[in-house]
Amino acid sequence: MDNFNINLNLYRNFYYVAKYESFTKASEHVKISQSALSISVQKLENELDTPLFIRLNNEIKLTNKGQELYLKLKDIIYILTGEMEKEEINIGCLRFIADNYLEEVIYKFKSIYPNINLKLDFSADTELFQKLKKGELDIIICRYPLFYKFDKQIIVEKIVEVKNVLACSQEFYLKNKDSFQDETYTYPLILPNKSEKRRIIDDYLISKNVKHNIVMELPNSLLLKKLILKGIGIGYINQKFVASEIENREIIILNKFENLPTDNITIIYNSKNINKTIKKFIEILKSLLII
Repeated sequence: MDNFNINLNLYRNFYYVAKYESFTKASEHVKISQSALSISVQKLENELDTPLFIRLNNEIKLTNKGQELYLKLKDIIYILTGEMEKEEINIGCLRFIADNYLEEVIYKFKSIYPNINLKLDFSADTELFQKLKKGELDIIICRYPLFYKFDKQIIVEKIVEVKNVLACSQEFYLKNKDSFQDETYTYPLILPNKSEKRRIIDDYLISKNVKHNIVMELPNSLLLKKLILKGIGIGYINQKFVASEIENREIIILNKFENLPTDNITIIYNSKNINKTIKKFIEILKSLLII
């Protein structure tokens, strides 16, 4: 029994060194000295006959075998510690996707895993990609990244295509509907900020010879919806974001603009860092978004 407990401690100690990527932080958590912790890890490496860490000056990195072991231990850490490890999933997401698509996903996931903390990061997409690369995020939910290059272990998976519309308030529509038939009419548009989405809609407007002037630039947001309702101009917006306003005739879609560019909602994650709870979150996300 004593040998069994010793072996469990070796795995527990390894787990916290891997989690914090630091012997200093791990020693503070498990409350043993750094030297004792280092000996413990070396002993486990000897028992498994494989290096678990690459040691570079003052930094440590997991080897492939070390990464595999760490991910396995994440699912059973409560056995090694005697209590449930507080786990979290770090999710990078565009705000309009979170506002319109994640409510039911989060509700269903939390009903299964109430003790797992979900942390959402609404940074710009390129910043999210960098955070994923550094291991600061577990999943990204965004539009399909057309031009960003990922390492081979990064999985990029389209899950659903969503429609965009050019739309205005009912009052704006009634006031200008006759002008909309005039080929010389200049459309006052509210378009996204400089981005891949903006480049695509700009190309569309040029290809259709749509005369327009830009009255505002801002992304899909509650503010964009409010400005459309106020009659500031014609907004380029995700259709689901204004579904209830369209149904109530508060917002009118300009149907003359056919085949507008769509957005592909995409999940991106590192295949080497995925565990069963992340897999479950992705499974729920797909089940609720893919119709």
